[in-house]
Amino acid sequence: MAAPAASFPSGLSNPISAESEEETVVKFDNEDIQEGVEKCSKSLVGKLLADRGFSSGTLEAALTAIWRQPDGFKVLNHEDNVFQFFFDKEIDLIRVEKGAPWLFKNYILNLRRWEEDMQIKEEEFVYVPIWV
Repeated sequence: MAAPAASFPSGLSNPISAESEEETVVKFDNEDIQEGVEKCSKSLVGKLLADRGFSSGTLEAALTAIWRQPDGFKVLNHEDNVFQFFFDKEIDLIRVEKGAPWLFKNYILNLRRWEEDMQIKEEEFVYVPIWV
């Protein structure tokens, strides 16, 4: 999972300091990496196809109600209206994924299931599945 540039795990500081051009190496244990992969395995990545930006808080509040209060639901902003949606239960994730396409304020929310080797970029959200 790619974290936003300004976001670091709790207890860690920014590895690139404004005072120094040296880089700090941050080492993660395999258990930490595995825990992150497990959390992301129950997530969807989506792009809100809108001409204006939205915050993760706005989306989280609205989608919690729209998606019937899924347990442990959280939203992470990846910038440029790309968000990651985390669920505690696989059944909630599947229900949301199968209910696509979703609209938010009349904008399409294009969703994809997170994959371990996923690089979140524009090309991944070019096609929107629509039932006719």
